[in-house]
Amino acid sequence: MITDKKRNLHITLLLLVGSFIAAHLCFWLLPSVFETWNAKTIDRLFLFRSSVDKLRPQYDDTVVHVDLNTTSIQQLNNFYLNRSHHAQLIRNLAAVNTSVQLYDFIFAAPSNDKEDRALIDATEKAGNVYFGLAFELVNKEEQQPNQPIGTKKALYLDRTKWQVGVKGDPTSLYSGTNPLITFPTLASASKGLGYLSLKFDRDGVFRRLPLLVRYKGAFYPGFPFRAICDYLSVPPDKIIIKPGKSITLHDARRPGDGEGHNIVIPIDQYGNMVINFIGPWERMKHYNFADVLVASEDRDEMEMWKKELSGKIVVVSEVLTGSSDAGPVPTDTNFPLSGLHANAIHTILTESFLRELSEREMLLIEVVLLAIVLFLSLRFSSPYFTGGSFLLAGSYIVIASLSFFYGNVIFHMVRPLLMIAFAIVAIVVYRYIQEEREKMESLRQRDFIRGTFGRYLSNEVVEELLGSPDGLNMSGEIREVTFLVSDLRGFTALSMRLSPHDVINILNRYLEHMVEIIIDYRGTVNEIEGDGILVFFGAPLSESDDPERAVACAIAMQNTIVALNAEQRQLKLPELAMGIGINSGDVVVGNIGSEKRAKYSAIGSPINAAYRIESYTVGGQILISPSTYERVKSFVRVQRTMDVQFKGIDHPVTLYDVTGMEGTYELFLPEKVAYPLTKLESPIPITCFLIKGKTVSEASISGLITHFRESAADVSLDQQVEAHSNLKVLLAPKDSLGLAEVYAKVVSVEPSESTSSHIKARLEFTWLPEEVKSFLVKKRSSKP
Repeated sequence: MITDKKRNLHITLLLLVGSFIAAHLCFWLLPSVFETWNAKTIDRLFLFRSSVDKLRPQYDDTVVHVDLNTTSIQQLNNFYLNRSHHAQLIRNLAAVNTSVQLYDFIFAAPSNDKEDRALIDATEKAGNVYFGLAFELVNKEEQQPNQPIGTKKALYLDRTKWQVGVKGDPTSLYSGTNPLITFPTLASASKGLGYLSLKFDRDGVFRRLPLLVRYKGAFYPGFPFRAICDYLSVPPDKIIIKPGKSITLHDARRPGDGEGHNIVIPIDQYGNMVINFIGPWERMKHYNFADVLVASEDRDEMEMWKKELSGKIVVVSEVLTGSSDAGPVPTDTNFPLSGLHANAIHTILTESFLRELSEREMLLIEVVLLAIVLFLSLRFSSPYFTGGSFLLAGSYIVIASLSFFYGNVIFHMVRPLLMIAFAIVAIVVYRYIQEEREKMESLRQRDFIRGTFGRYLSNEVVEELLGSPDGLNMSGEIREVTFLVSDLRGFTALSMRLSPHDVINILNRYLEHMVEIIIDYRGTVNEIEGDGILVFFGAPLSESDDPERAVACAIAMQNTIVALNAEQRQLKLPELAMGIGINSGDVVVGNIGSEKRAKYSAIGSPINAAYRIESYTVGGQILISPSTYERVKSFVRVQRTMDVQFKGIDHPVTLYDVTGMEGTYELFLPEKVAYPLTKLESPIPITCFLIKGKTVSEASISGLITHFRESAADVSLDQQVEAHSNLKVLLAPKDSLGLAEVYAKVVSVEPSESTSSHIKARLEFTWLPEEVKSFLVKKRSSKP
């Protein structure tokens, strides 16, 4: 049946409006995701521009760097430079007629009278030196009380405040609190101070710089803004700020220029200017701190430096290897932050300002794009409509990119494209529903099958099986997979003491929590066998961070056990303890079986190794293999390592005991309190049986429990046992008759003394019933 044209137009318009609202809601509800995505997209334009000669911004070498780097330290053969060295550098830069010296330092307090006097005298004589100060930058929603800073510092700040012209409401600008300044005597000798404080964007990248902040009713300039205003001969009374719009420098002129002109700097509501980075760190001219410092020893050398640096704006900063004063910017992932100040000065000096389109301008563009999508939807069939819409999106990307490269205009990149994508999907789906109504029943059946299979297999496996024509083929492929194996300690013994109803409830509650976490970390639950879980990271779908997500998933699982045990205690049920082993390696994955009965699985030694690693764990522990550790070692925290012997391998394998990870996930296991073991009043006889796999040996080992704590014990045994072996332990004294058996893992073994045939070992209990624990607690000695 042909759809009525008028009704089709109305529904299409509603879908377009819905796409517009959905795109805006994404940015409103999840700004940390979509705003970051948009910013990263624009960063790619910066990178592309800096890599192409014809697009790269022109560099005005009036702005240069003098870097105190590792080479400087090596040349001077002195790692600890004092203030006399800085004083000499200031004198040398003044002698070669630099216009401005900006020191990216805060000399917060006096140090040595002689060195301080040398630095103060050199600064005062040079007359063009600027130092830093710092504020805590807050917006009006984050106002904080100011801490006392001392009379002299307060007087200096009051004396150096700026009174600028304001047109509009300045309360949206950043406020400065808790200032930290260069000590007043040196600050008074300098040309001025500017704050070095910066604010990074949501994703931690520095893209903009606040030019002015408010502090106690007055304005204070940023480090680069303070210097460039003096360089351009613009006093505070010739600065007009329009919050959210612009800062205007009236009658600005370079040294030696005749007539001045107005410079209009675009800013956002907080007073930030978008920095127009001219390229990576190396793009500007850089000179070695040591070369300039020692130049005064040679007159010819000073003449050479005079030709090189005369009239320059020099940014002096410490860029030693490993310095913490660095961060990511659009053109570099580890950019010395002094470069932000230099690029900000360069942006204002060259007037190459980047202007972000306002919300009103972007709304107009989005309406035009939707109108074009509407035209395409009314004129063309679904394939041509989709192609035309993609062409529209591509055209928008090209126009936005060219506007950035040649017009210094920043378009919002992601939201219009997201809106077009939503519109394409909505309209195509609507047409599909309208034109393919007769297929709905088969689609419902397909969804039912997907939902049914999804109860037993991971969603990824189901989607691959149903979505791919070859999904059910009996074939495989070699792929790197990270395997996570988890198992509850002592659950078999626990299940023997509880009713089947309680066992199933505990197990279901445990698995519900664990599977939910695994899905959150995009793992594939390949197998659940009793209380054990096998998880794939990298099959059937692989990602670059599979090992990282596997470790993060394991930590989250262990942390969830803590909350699950709180529920167990409320229900008066035993607490659970879980061990997790992780290994990575190449395996064959695919559908294994017959046409009637198949299973998506993996074959290879790495999966067997994962099970072996898990067998060495105790409750609350995560052990990872060397292959996994190599992939995550840059951000994983390891408490200790242990060397174990795998069957079939003639050398020990090092396992890593993970306690947390930094980076993207920032997850850590709870710190375990190391309670000391308490000596028992009298040793308790025990009989032990080695457990290999699922088999308990018939041969017994006699021994004594000598010390005990909450989950561990020291024992003396009459036969040798290996570290990491599992034991079934029976208490032998008469007054313990009727107590349940316990299970433990040997965590360490002390070498036997030559005079004794007994072996001392430390056990970690994997299953300890409450009555046994109470019995052992009562037997502890009251003496320390």
